[in-house]
Amino acid sequence: MKKYRPEKLYDLIPSQQSMYLMVKYSFSKQLTQIPTSFAVDRDMDLELLTKALNIEFERNDSLRLRFIKDGKSIKQYFLPSFKMNKVPCKYFRNQKEQDEFFGADAQKPVYFLKDECFRIYFFKNANGNDGIYFNVSHLNMDALGSMIFYLDLISVYRHLRYGAEMPKPLDSYEEYIKEELVRITNEKKMKKHEAFYREYFAEGGEPFYAGVHGPAFLEKMRKKKKDPNLRVPAAYNPIYDKCNMIKEHIGTEDANKIINYCTENKIAPESLFMFGLRCHASAINYRTKDVFMMATCSKRSTIKEKNMSGCLAQPIQIRTIIDEDKTFAEGVNEYTRVRTNLYRHSEYPYITARDMSREMFNYGLIQGPACLMFSWIPVPFDLGDHGLKLDFRTYDLGRYFTPLYTICSTDPLDKGFNLNYMYRVKLSNKEQIQALHKNAMKVILTGIENPGITVGELLDMCLE
Repeated sequence: MKKYRPEKLYDLIPSQQSMYLMVKYSFSKQLTQIPTSFAVDRDMDLELLTKALNIEFERNDSLRLRFIKDGKSIKQYFLPSFKMNKVPCKYFRNQKEQDEFFGADAQKPVYFLKDECFRIYFFKNANGNDGIYFNVSHLNMDALGSMIFYLDLISVYRHLRYGAEMPKPLDSYEEYIKEELVRITNEKKMKKHEAFYREYFAEGGEPFYAGVHGPAFLEKMRKKKKDPNLRVPAAYNPIYDKCNMIKEHIGTEDANKIINYCTENKIAPESLFMFGLRCHASAINYRTKDVFMMATCSKRSTIKEKNMSGCLAQPIQIRTIIDEDKTFAEGVNEYTRVRTNLYRHSEYPYITARDMSREMFNYGLIQGPACLMFSWIPVPFDLGDHGLKLDFRTYDLGRYFTPLYTICSTDPLDKGFNLNYMYRVKLSNKEQIQALHKNAMKVILTGIENPGITVGELLDMCLE
């Protein structure tokens, strides 16, 4: 078969460059992929599902995005068309068998530089769930992009099978790439963003690494470097990127309390979750008031961007300095304020901001103050058919570039929340991550019941 020769090559946009950075300095190539599955409690016609998938390839141009090496850089292009005549299908006797099979695939690299930008399986499970497993390169899609893919594909399938209304066309990721490449050349805007970040990083002086595993690693590095004042150790060593995953669930009752508090106070659930995690990290690290975390910023603020797959997201660096005499409500509001300010400057490339802070504080290649990365995936509770039960799952990559990666998603099965903690085993153990989750939830639920409780009292609870 004659290889397609692209007429137009594009540079990577900042969000894609951020994702590529993970794998560029890693020995583990599965770091830049998103393995998930999406199932419904209905018998699915696989022939029709294949037809829907091929329609999706036409509708969703991020599925036709491919990458090549061009000297020392990566370029990308769009295939004019793509089709799968046959999609592999797996039949599972139970959920354990399904999770084991896809869990193994999740840890196999998606070789995006060798024309393998995703792997797809259809599956049927004896428990009554039929669905799709999708392991996609992070340069093609971010987590919300993959959710948009699932929802659009299922909507196309329902149109073919049940005559439901065809979903409106998805917006073009290629057009977004073109616009983004122009946007980052706007010197006036970029200088404003740069000025914000210089002030943001300098305001509190050098940050502090408040590891979710406690201060033992920091103290070990202080001793090794003969520097008792070391604040940021080398916690990002790619040699030690092996991870395990712990899955936790928050039931309907507690989830409703969280949603109601967020609605009443006009804050995002991810701010509340990250504040809870922050309190635990603070408590076990000398009760430091200075905690640094990263979160993925979806960058989907317009109607057009929300109707688009592809990779738009990039990390933001959230540093909060919160005194113990502040109340829970004040602490959450401060966290939200910092996060919102960073969102306003999300056009500025993460790598540029990261390099700025590294230069300011003279960090080595594997140093970084962020104790974790947090991602939020809002899975819909239904697809317009209120009797339809959805099941969404994420899988362990087995490797990751940060000490901890926390993925929080809504659970359509009971309208609760799922939290998956992927932690580096060289730095943390199972008990430490379980304590992190337990205390974060204790902080959140106690604070919801008593917003006037102080941060200091919340830290006391974490240390009980």
